[in-house]
Amino acid sequence: KMSEYIESINTISEINSKNDMYDSGLIGEEYSEITSIFDNSDNSFLESKIACTHPNFSALIVNLFNEAELKKGDTIAVSMTGSLPGANIALLAACHSFEITPIIISSVASSAWGANKKELTWLDMESHLYNNGIIDHGFKSVAVSIGGEGDIGENLTDDGIVILEEAIIRNQIKLINENTLEENINKKIKEYDEYIPIENYRAFVNIGGNSSSVGIGGAGKDTMRVGVVFPIERNDVIDENIGFRGSLADYFLNNDVVFINIKNIDLLSNPWGLYPPVVSTVK
Repeated sequence: KMSEYIESINTISEINSKNDMYDSGLIGEEYSEITSIFDNSDNSFLESKIACTHPNFSALIVNLFNEAELKKGDTIAVSMTGSLPGANIALLAACHSFEITPIIISSVASSAWGANKKELTWLDMESHLYNNGIIDHGFKSVAVSIGGEGDIGENLTDDGIVILEEAIIRNQIKLINENTLEENINKKIKEYDEYIPIENYRAFVNIGGNSSSVGIGGAGKDTMRVGVVFPIERNDVIDENIGFRGSLADYFLNNDVVFINIKNIDLLSNPWGLYPPVVSTVK
């Protein structure tokens, strides 16, 4: 199923043959006006993006679903970002296979090498899949935020914000854009709650590092645990990353909902032995 999604996106995305190891069409640019975080000198961001574009990444998510004891007919809350489009479509493929309903709120900005092309944001990819009958309406985002610092694009230029707003308008998605991070979090909670009560979600899945989802930056965010986190482990995660407190993931855990964290891709994927080291092959 993920391979089917990739083949469709290939028809609208120019493949970056130099960096797109699996010819996915999902590897963006090192820099653009809608890039929220830049890569460092060791290409770690690029490697993370590449790892998520292999169709086996959807199998990894299936394993996470099994660990979280999800089953057919469940409804999950999902936070996606533009940073990891490969992980986004892997999640959709896993949901399709499990017959799980995802209630998705996305953020449109992207870190380096993600869905950061001006005319090909994550929202454009999502709309393409829907308009071509690859996914149904239930797999589209119900709302979107700007993303970036504070989830309101505080680290983006005015021109970058305009580009993101244009993407939101052309894809006709409800915008969540309050004045502060806390207000954005509260608005997203209300949005999820409109579909089913928060405590009735079987899991909250975070993809990427959106501030509303996993908290503000700082020590701990880039080393916080990944994979399945059960409610009983909530305080341990807060001890590891104080910025996590008050986030969407913290809120769901506090309501006895399992948290699945798809972030820090090297930490997440390496134990499964899915991918060879790519440092020496990426130039």
